[in-house]
Amino acid sequence: MAILSKGMTSPAIINRFPNYSEMPGRVPASVWSVLRITTLAVTCALIVLLIVTPDLGLLLVWGLTIPLMPGILAFAPGLWRQVCPMAFLNQLPRMFGFGCDLPLPMRTKHLAYYLAMILFFVIVSLRHVGLNDEPLTLAGLIIAMLVAALVGGVVFKGRSGWCGTFCPLAPIQRAYGQAPIVIVKNGYCPTCVGCQKNCYDFNPRAAVHSDLADPDRWYAGHKEIFMGALPGFIIAFFLAENPANTGLLHYYLHFASWMGISLGLYMALTRLIFGIRYKVALAYSMSALLIYYWFAVPIILETLAKLSGAPFPSWSGSAAWAAISLLGVSVLIVGLLTERDFKRVSVTSADVKQTINLNAKVLGAAAAVDAKDLVIDRGTDRSFPADPGQSLLEGIETLGVAMDFGCRMGMCGADPIVVVQGADSLTKPTDDELVTLHRLGLEGRARMACVCRPLRGGVVIDTKTKASDLPAPVAAQPQADAALATGIGKVVIIGNGTAGMTAAAEIRRLSPSCRIDVVTKEREHLYNRMAIGRLLYGRSAMAGMHLLAPDWQDKNNVTVWLNTIAIKIELNKREVHLGTGEVLSYDRLILAQGSSAFVPPIDGITLPGCFVLRDAADAMAIRAWRQQRNCRTAVVLGGGVLGVEAADALRHLHLDVTIIERSPRLMERQLDDKGSAILSRYLAGLGVSVKFSAAVARIHGEGHLSSVELAGGERIGADILVACAGIKPNIEIAKLAGLKVNRGVIVDAGMQTSDPNVFAIGDVVELSGAISGLWAVSTNQARVAVGKIFGTEISASRPSMLVSLKVEGIDVKAFGLVRPTHSGQEVIQSAEEPAGEHRMLIVEGSKIVGAVFVGPPGAGKFIGTIIQLNMDIESVMADLRRGNWEALGRLVTGEAVANTKERLAQSCEPRSAVGPVVSDRSPTESLGAGSPRTAPA
Repeated sequence: MAILSKGMTSPAIINRFPNYSEMPGRVPASVWSVLRITTLAVTCALIVLLIVTPDLGLLLVWGLTIPLMPGILAFAPGLWRQVCPMAFLNQLPRMFGFGCDLPLPMRTKHLAYYLAMILFFVIVSLRHVGLNDEPLTLAGLIIAMLVAALVGGVVFKGRSGWCGTFCPLAPIQRAYGQAPIVIVKNGYCPTCVGCQKNCYDFNPRAAVHSDLADPDRWYAGHKEIFMGALPGFIIAFFLAENPANTGLLHYYLHFASWMGISLGLYMALTRLIFGIRYKVALAYSMSALLIYYWFAVPIILETLAKLSGAPFPSWSGSAAWAAISLLGVSVLIVGLLTERDFKRVSVTSADVKQTINLNAKVLGAAAAVDAKDLVIDRGTDRSFPADPGQSLLEGIETLGVAMDFGCRMGMCGADPIVVVQGADSLTKPTDDELVTLHRLGLEGRARMACVCRPLRGGVVIDTKTKASDLPAPVAAQPQADAALATGIGKVVIIGNGTAGMTAAAEIRRLSPSCRIDVVTKEREHLYNRMAIGRLLYGRSAMAGMHLLAPDWQDKNNVTVWLNTIAIKIELNKREVHLGTGEVLSYDRLILAQGSSAFVPPIDGITLPGCFVLRDAADAMAIRAWRQQRNCRTAVVLGGGVLGVEAADALRHLHLDVTIIERSPRLMERQLDDKGSAILSRYLAGLGVSVKFSAAVARIHGEGHLSSVELAGGERIGADILVACAGIKPNIEIAKLAGLKVNRGVIVDAGMQTSDPNVFAIGDVVELSGAISGLWAVSTNQARVAVGKIFGTEISASRPSMLVSLKVEGIDVKAFGLVRPTHSGQEVIQSAEEPAGEHRMLIVEGSKIVGAVFVGPPGAGKFIGTIIQLNMDIESVMADLRRGNWEALGRLVTGEAVANTKERLAQSCEPRSAVGPVVSDRSPTESLGAGSPRTAPA
């Protein structure tokens, strides 16, 4: 595909690193259960032999079991991890649901690998001290390790109680098994709980690469120390003299010398020669394997001879050594190939964006730098060009710094960033950004990276410091209490989405005394609904999804009634009746209960396995169903923005996805034919197929969904169906109360309903015959409603509907018209475009009234800013007609930005004490970056 040639990684390369859910299950789970029980039984038998028949027990342990282990760990390490008796006992509590599932304390987690490494070196060295010929001590050690694994599984979640942390076999497994010849699917963690970092069981071939590439050098150093010291330790073990003759001091000095030489050579090679860290680590691990078997092969053959009663041929040793050498060479080859592919997968878009990415230390102390053209991150000592055409978030991402992707709209609150120096060189905070910072309790301490743009260099940020850890700024003088002035003491808000919580924040800003009750059926406080796709395939559930500081409700004296349903409104009594039997009285009521996903009336749509994707509960229900039913296929009804994003999220959940779209193209309302075709081809390359001009006739299944039948008779197998067919406002309670409703609750320009004491905002509203479904509209309506409640008239305005598709690897932006509506509109489009790129503008006068930009990441880099700031493009139209789309950048980086800067400064003066700023800008113009799209409010 043409898009792939623009710097994206081929899916074929990514598939070289399958995670556990993508690996084929070659052996039935019942067989593994039998093997695990058998291995545990054999281990118990060995313990009995060590006690009852010590000579035979010692022979089997030291002559056969232990010597064969490294070969298994190098060839198919997953095999041992599946049948290991310690792992079996460690996972018993999880398998039968009686463990505590506690997280391992962070400090302990950081030190766990060191403890495992020390345990390994100590236990192995103790063989010469007493374990080699003390069967009872050896039996006690084995029993202690089995008990420790079981106790760890009872107390801690996942494998964090033993296998992923303290097990002394873990370091040696990771070293020998870093490039397994055969990958065996992990069967202990069908639902990952994220118990460890760079989990080996989750992705065996990527684990060591991820370790060595980890930006935390202290963490990566754990693994390097072990692999660097391992060859020397093995040589020292086999060459050591009996400590009974030499003494323990001499014995351990012998180990320390060999390990020091080995580790010193490792450090010298990796520090003196650039780019060979992994190659040295791999070579060291395989040399340790070969050294081990140079000494161990005769021991194995001698043991087998004793057990069989017949000597082995003289050539058997050479044959065994040759087989081990072949294994080591094979692991080396696989390791080098995976290193190559890992580097390809790990390439960021920084190369495509041509980032300067200089080391800030070269320029001087970061806090004192006044670099003319750079934004410097003190947290990583890296920098990127100060480009007014990109947000701080986009610049930070070019450094390879991971940040929560959020909604990229300036209102989600997912990416606050600390500005150390040069705040005056950034665009002024907009009303929406100020509201978000206020909601998060970060006013004066941070900016939102997704909307804040550098107008020039000399800016220093800090991605490592949390804004919430900084001291709060000195509080401003208290403003007049609007509630006391108007006699309004109690406001009830139904709904805790963006609209409802923005209204709550605005009320509290204007009045410290007004009682605020927020009633919501949600079980969670305000969270980023635009990121719910992450709940499908992410491993952290709701972590990082909430958009309010944890103590926001307490600090602002707002009572939030979670998991509570408002069942009735009595307008004449000004009361809201709750499903719990309680009654809330109000002076003013704000309806912000949003909307629900529209479920098309299709026969069978109520079968288990059919879902909508509207809120967090929906996403987590889909994730649970996928795991419970071991689903493989999914169908998405609807090829609009939400449908495409849902399909991409399901693809990340390792499902074969098909989109059913009634129209002849994807995103019919936002894209033209060419833009849709590029998006369709890109999705096909990811494995998402699309059925165009298709409708579902019925859904089949007995007890649960099994297939979807199209109107033409075609059947598509489906384990999961997600309907993304639009929204319907939740008007039931308003209609029952007697308020005027149509498709939504009817309101006037002040968001007032047919009852003067009741207001409505967000998705539930019908204003001028339209339902918004836009985040930016909802927040603006919240401020309008609160202003009206307290006597400040603010007019609601509809933002420009710039759509930005949230699918990784492709840039899709659309605005306004898809085709011209009259002769006065000009279409600007290049006559010759690459197959994977498409740019089209519809211009009326010198203003953009329609746009479609589809292509590789960065294809729509400047168009969002130009549309949001409503820029005049007359000066570059001649260049655009010639296909010079880079001319758009001049509007953003040139004089237009300087002019915009002054306008932004004027429109963002501090708010008055009586109400919010009345701006002539639309809410979208105040967003600064990113794009509002249809989303729940």
